[in-house]
Amino acid sequence: MKKPNKAMIDGDIIAWKVAFVADIEGVMSIGSLITGLLNKWTPDCCDGTVIALSCPKSDNFRRDVYPGYKENREDAYKPEFLKDVFDFLIEEYDYMILPKLEADDILGIYASNGDAIAVTIDKDLKGVHGWHYNPNKDKEIRYVSKEEAYEFFCKQWMMGDSTDGIPGLWKIGPKKAEKFLSEWDKDDWEQNIIDLYDTDKHKVREDCDIPHPDIAIVMARCVKILTKKEYNLNKKQIKLWCPKSGS
Repeated sequence: MKKPNKAMIDGDIIAWKVAFVADIEGVMSIGSLITGLLNKWTPDCCDGTVIALSCPKSDNFRRDVYPGYKENREDAYKPEFLKDVFDFLIEEYDYMILPKLEADDILGIYASNGDAIAVTIDKDLKGVHGWHYNPNKDKEIRYVSKEEAYEFFCKQWMMGDSTDGIPGLWKIGPKKAEKFLSEWDKDDWEQNIIDLYDTDKHKVREDCDIPHPDIAIVMARCVKILTKKEYNLNKKQIKLWCPKSGS
């Protein structure tokens, strides 16, 4: 498997990390803090980097899918110099922002297309096949297969993600999700998960305000990080995930 020599780095996480430290050390520390983090985050095999940044939260396509997406973060504390950090990244580095997409999606599209190594500490990128690097855990880049990525996505689909306000199925955590997948034929995973969303035992909480027949698809589209199959780079068009559309 050919390794890309370009790193696509999650700039959102870089920005927040730097901004929290800058709150203590002051605005003049921003440049050196970013340089230090990017040096740590760039794999040795790369000779180029691009900083992926999210679109404005209100423009995120997942808000169109489910208005409650990341609603739980609205009142979260924002570091004083967060905007200064983002401005610095945009002025000083090669960066990419795509309409309606999060930084995660940009990483997913380019990694799944074999054009870049996805660099982030966010666990959600495990749902994308391609080359990855987690600077907090990896000594070198690693490859996530389509099978591994698909399994991770299916588990996330069941569990949801409380950090992002995605409820998922009631009382299903990692162990129960893994148990379900181990008991099912892989060809039936998607339909069985959809059926679970239609049961009373694991019914998603009522305050989601989503028509019940659609809840399974809505949750899948919220947790699914976009890949090359779900995004046309030339036309800047999103193809929302559907059952059996692949990952």
